[in-house]
Amino acid sequence: MTERHEPISTPPARRSARPVAGRRLPAALFGARMAARSAPRGASTIGEQPHTGSIEQIAACKRALLVTYRRDGTPVPTPVWAALGEGGRLYVRTERSAGKLKRLRNDARLLVAPCTVRGKPLGAPLEATARMLEPEQEPVAERALARRYGLGRELFERTMDALRVDMCFIEITPGVWEHAAREPERPPPDAP
Repeated sequence: MTERHEPISTPPARRSARPVAGRRLPAALFGARMAARSAPRGASTIGEQPHTGSIEQIAACKRALLVTYRRDGTPVPTPVWAALGEGGRLYVRTERSAGKLKRLRNDARLLVAPCTVRGKPLGAPLEATARMLEPEQEPVAERALARRYGLGRELFERTMDALRVDMCFIEITPGVWEHAAREPERPPPDAP
């Protein structure tokens, strides 16, 4: 049975984009799994480092390592293009069905650190929270990313537009977490 996709009704932030709801990059899941298996050693232990990073350190690097968390608390590092925007926020563009976005829907907290293209951390992580932008908010993120990455990103994004991949933008806001919320809940001690 052939899956039928409907065009997305809201106008995209990129004029050439004509995304189809639910459409993924061919072999995206396979590529993500291979990247996770070949991640540099420091990427999986980034959460154990002191969370003393700064937005300036991340903005000075071409890539950022996003560490999102599974429901069981397992950290999942992902290198991405991230651009600094107004108010000290970072912007990222990703597939709407990407694992990192699913994890962020369950827990908006993440760590962000400067990294290499393969995800090797180049500094301490920064605590932050993230949210998916509404379509009318996306042009701000698109401008920040286009200004930061220029022609290389434009070529990549035109490919995504041509394949009609369902993409969205994430806004990352630096801020200290409430650490008690990350700890698992424990049952109250029994009264004697």
